[in-house]
Amino acid sequence: MDYPVRTTEQLTHILKGVRSQKKMSQEAVGAVIGMKQEAVSTLERSPGASSVDRLLSVLSALGMELVVRDIPKTGTTSRGEW
Repeated sequence: MDYPVRTTEQLTHILKGVRSQKKMSQEAVGAVIGMKQEAVSTLERSPGASSVDRLLSVLSALGMELVVRDIPKTGTTSRGEW
């Protein structure tokens, strides 16, 4: 399933939601990638303050990947979404 993300708040909800769907604790995600539970928690709460490397590691542990693509032209796009 694709999860379009345009804000860090959306990413927070997606990370927590997918982890919950997979019935993984923050500790379990951290164990897969060698990260402490506290670091996973911090990344979930504030993904914009984390490095891309850490974000990619957590996504990988959740069986997800980052995809960058053009936004479809369906009307006007608010600059505030970026």
